[in-house]
Amino acid sequence: MTSPILTTTAYRSHIALAAATGSALSPIAYLAFGEGTRAYSPDEDTALEAEVLRLPATATSAGPEVTASATLPGSAVSGKTITEVGAFTASGVLVARKKIAPIELEPYGEMDFDIVFEY
Repeated sequence: MTSPILTTTAYRSHIALAAATGSALSPIAYLAFGEGTRAYSPDEDTALEAEVLRLPATATSAGPEVTASATLPGSAVSGKTITEVGAFTASGVLVARKKIAPIELEPYGEMDFDIVFEY
């Protein structure tokens, strides 16, 4: 069972503006990975603490859920300890950030990430 991640105030503000004005809602387009250790603060965070890599994400929807997916290649983070992951919109708004158990990948390895958001 996974626990829900509260989206950032910046992202909720982005949604509210689109709802109020009819402006386009920038889609979730990237997953970013970093070495930060700071606790997640949805009210204050607008970026990862220590971003290492940002990858294009595939976003799919099923009912009220959106899943953002990307494959983290070990060759891109070799020698790094990944401890945070975040989802970003195409316009650069941080949707959410999560601290994760430390991950160290060998250059020839890879890891798939899926982050599910329920609306």
